[in-house]
Amino acid sequence: MFRYFVYPKRALVSFINRALFLFEIMLTKYFITFILSGTPVSECRGAIIYGLANGLNPWLVLILAIIGNIIVIPITFWLLKLAHFRKIIFRLFKERAVSKIKKYRKKFELYEELALLFFVAIPLPVTGGFTGILISEILDLNRKKATVVISIGVILAAIIVFIGSELGLLFFK
Repeated sequence: MFRYFVYPKRALVSFINRALFLFEIMLTKYFITFILSGTPVSECRGAIIYGLANGLNPWLVLILAIIGNIIVIPITFWLLKLAHFRKIIFRLFKERAVSKIKKYRKKFELYEELALLFFVAIPLPVTGGFTGILISEILDLNRKKATVVISIGVILAAIIVFIGSELGLLFFK
């Protein structure tokens, strides 16, 4: 402590270096949170848990996770259209897929947006935005409607996971 008083320039440089190092670490963790939210495996659910577990600002983690997950929805729709995903699925499953879709199409048309919303909003494995995109693409739903519905589902799922994680952190601290 006495040393810093004698050499104020060295102390200031050391302090600035430490501050920049901590800022770089925090910025990296926020970036990882954002990237995790856009990946098919973790989506916003895993990103929120990662961010909260690393002690990041909870509200910023929630916002980054939602934005990161919603940004990839139109991109994924575009990539599936570019890859002719629906044609590939129908070639693989042929008659079976067409008959099943036609069989349940009328029931599903009544509640298609609501069913897709609840499917995406439930924070369970394999029920996220990417799976919602695949389902809407296979069932040939309107892409604009599906994008809005999936985005709302992602927001609801993120809020559910956020509240659950925050409550879990409160109880286990």
